[in-house]
Amino acid sequence: MNDNPLKSTEPPTSPPGYGLQPEGPPTNAPAYGFAQNYPPQGYPQNYPPQGYPQNYPPAVPANSYPPPNYPPAQPPPQGYPGQSYQGAQVYPPQSFPPQHYGPPPVQPSVAVVPPGGWYSRNQRNKPQSNAVGAAALIFASGGMNIAFSAGFFTVPLSYHTRICWFIGAIIGTFISSILVNQVPKKVIFAFASLLVIVGGVLFACDKNVESLITAGLYLDGIANGLVFAPTLALAGEVAVFYMRGTITTTIEQASFGIGFFLQIVYASTWEWNVGAAISAEQIHGILSAVFGVIGVIIAAFLTIESPVIMLANGEEQAAIDTLRRLQRPYTLTTETYDQLAEHKRYVEQNKDISVCAGIVEALPAFLRLIFLRALNAMSMCQFTTYAFLIASAREYRGEVWPIVLFGLCRWLGNLVTAMCTECVGRKKLILLGLLVCTGMGFGTGSQFYSSYYYWPVYYFGNMEMVMTFLCLYQVFAGVAFTPTSAYLSEAFPLGVKQHMIGLTFIVEMLVFIIISVGTMDFTTFGVFFYFVGGLSVFGFIAGIWLFPETKGTNLRQSQDKFRGFLSFGF
Repeated sequence: MNDNPLKSTEPPTSPPGYGLQPEGPPTNAPAYGFAQNYPPQGYPQNYPPQGYPQNYPPAVPANSYPPPNYPPAQPPPQGYPGQSYQGAQVYPPQSFPPQHYGPPPVQPSVAVVPPGGWYSRNQRNKPQSNAVGAAALIFASGGMNIAFSAGFFTVPLSYHTRICWFIGAIIGTFISSILVNQVPKKVIFAFASLLVIVGGVLFACDKNVESLITAGLYLDGIANGLVFAPTLALAGEVAVFYMRGTITTTIEQASFGIGFFLQIVYASTWEWNVGAAISAEQIHGILSAVFGVIGVIIAAFLTIESPVIMLANGEEQAAIDTLRRLQRPYTLTTETYDQLAEHKRYVEQNKDISVCAGIVEALPAFLRLIFLRALNAMSMCQFTTYAFLIASAREYRGEVWPIVLFGLCRWLGNLVTAMCTECVGRKKLILLGLLVCTGMGFGTGSQFYSSYYYWPVYYFGNMEMVMTFLCLYQVFAGVAFTPTSAYLSEAFPLGVKQHMIGLTFIVEMLVFIIISVGTMDFTTFGVFFYFVGGLSVFGFIAGIWLFPETKGTNLRQSQDKFRGFLSFGF
């Protein structure tokens, strides 16, 4: 008879316990009793002590069994707070999400300007301005023709010739509205540059043939109308948020300003040398042709299409490659994918807006912008230029420098403001410019009203003061209206953006045409400048509550700020 059941020849029915095993159990333990009551594996803390001597289990190292007085406890069920054990850490309650997950929350995009100065940021983003560089040369030729139509020419011209550039610009804008997003911007820029070349050649052919000048003005106007809306839309979509204001204002307003200045310089210089072998009009044509040739080259090699339109058409890979080429170095970076994500949000925000809903949403921005662009036309129209020419001829007969100074003041106002649009903001510059234009308008009007005709002589007001007022007016008109280029690029919903930009440009051209009909004398000069001063003071007061500040915002945020009429932020 076997006295020790553990030494039975039959194999045990359960595995040995955990830890160090004693050499043998107590002799009074029933056969296989401890094996039958063995706890489940993985829970050694519940080892039952029933039926064993008081000294069982024997002393073993501390890492085998828990102390004898360890409190029995059941393992905590999942999802509930852990139990408080002696010497153990108490864990916080655990919470699990529900079975059905909702849409993930939209994380707000954080706009961060990269470190470095203005020069480094400009060099990094140079491909963005190059993408619309061809349009800048077309606008420069357009600025020359605006000055030409406003009175800076040396040959007698009919009324039709003086307004035909504006008519051509309206025609080109209508054509552009039909071709929205159907023809690549590269093709539009190249074709418009060719029109500028042909118009310049017609100008340069003969210095006295008005029909050739008229044809050249029509072609150049059509070219400017073709590219105006696509350029501002493209510039707003390819530029990063911290360069959008600088790029749009430099490409549009500063380019028109430099053309306006160039026309004044050579027209005033050649005006006193009528017998020269080449006329000012021929110089005009040669410069226009040169601008057109350079524009064709830039359009062919540097123009980049809009990544926003590519995403709207489902071409995500093409959009990624475009964003890569819009910044130096031409590599994919985290910023590239951040821009891609932002463009996707912009497209997503606009894809469900119908044409009618887009027009209704764009109406508040459209009314504000046609007001500002109409004032811009008044600052460059023939009433303003002829008033200065009369004052200059009265005070400095035969002198050229006052006329050159007049054109330089306008270009400097455009250029300096273009450099400050992103650091100062749009709204502050507009309000500052309108405030000073108010004073200059009323001051100029008062001097013309003090002039009168008493036979057989004229009594002139202080014409030197008029010249001072008009030069300051040109500087701050540039300050006030240069930021409108940035507004045009960011104010309207995507589906109607180019149409609304083009319609704003058409209204501006109509203002030029309407003003050209007016009769110019001392009385109408006074009325005109009082009217300009009144509109400027109205714009300043209303603009405090109506003009939004879009500096440092992406296209989605800018579009939201133009919804409705009131905007209080600075």
